[in-house]
Amino acid sequence: MKYILLIAAIISIFCGVAFAGDAVFTISGGVRVEIVESTFDKDIFQITGCENNGEGCLINGHIPFGSDLDIPKTYVKSIVVTCKGHSYLLDPSDMYNAWGNRPLELKGVRYFGGNCYDEKNCQFRGLFSDGAGSFVAEWRIVNGMPVRTVLTNSNDVVNLFIKHIDPPVFE
Repeated sequence: MKYILLIAAIISIFCGVAFAGDAVFTISGGVRVEIVESTFDKDIFQITGCENNGEGCLINGHIPFGSDLDIPKTYVKSIVVTCKGHSYLLDPSDMYNAWGNRPLELKGVRYFGGNCYDEKNCQFRGLFSDGAGSFVAEWRIVNGMPVRTVLTNSNDVVNLFIKHIDPPVFE
């Protein structure tokens, strides 16, 4: 199995093929994060533009974050966080070419952070994709209800999240 993943990573690097699969890691406070990314299938999405013809790119009527105006190679199928025995499905909509096979941290940049105040109140941030397609997302779980509060590729917000991947904790 290790060799299959290694070969997939090498093919991804040298052939420009995005890696679709699962990323599972633990962040501070023992919070488990699982990101499931699947291969993008044009037949299950409604696509407008996205073919370098000058027309804006929309997928299912929304801006596709991470695709950099091209047809994406992968999409985020799910993001699940588990804290103190409670699991929450975070909104993964409109997130493309997001994680690949990268580790949680690379060259001093951590790509996902957050904390839980208790088992029903949490806040998370993620830095996704890379290069021109970079984007960030933030989610809050309030009284057990998850909601995405930020999804943007705005350079100033991306740079803020690079410096502060863990949201502030107010007591």
